[in-house]
Amino acid sequence: MLTVLLSSCEFNCSAGGDKSVVTTKSVSSDNNSALTGAVIKNDIDVEASGVKISEVYLMDADNNYLTENITRLNEKIYLVIKADTGWVKENDLSFIGASERISTASGHVIVDAANIFKDYETTGLPADKAHLINLSALITEADPGVENFVVQFKVWDKKGKGEVKGKYKFGIKK
Repeated sequence: MLTVLLSSCEFNCSAGGDKSVVTTKSVSSDNNSALTGAVIKNDIDVEASGVKISEVYLMDADNNYLTENITRLNEKIYLVIKADTGWVKENDLSFIGASERISTASGHVIVDAANIFKDYETTGLPADKAHLINLSALITEADPGVENFVVQFKVWDKKGKGEVKGKYKFGIKK
């Protein structure tokens, strides 16, 4: 039996750990200024429009940068998206949506969360916190032989045109 829990979303964090051992790539692209200069870690495929991204990476539950895209059963893995600018602000609030789909490496969808921030649709988020978004997933059980997963994510501005989307892979170590 495969059990997955998409456990939470957060809007700010403090990160520890040694950044120097994480594989990074800097983005320089004439046709995607939303990612120009961004640091993308952990082999995350990411696209952005209408919002300026500074960093995208994975962390563990102890706020340590992941040097490999590997976690254990019952341990959270966090996707961290740092945006410099772009979310629309109304009365010091931003209205952001997020979705996450987790599937096995063979394509079997195990989580399809279409509206993670639905509790904030009418109240919004403090605009000063919305620049740092964390999406987390927790794998609690996996069938024998199922060790690799693909996470597709999307974060968007419900009042504007800003959007960040992408995917990453991670594995479970026993």
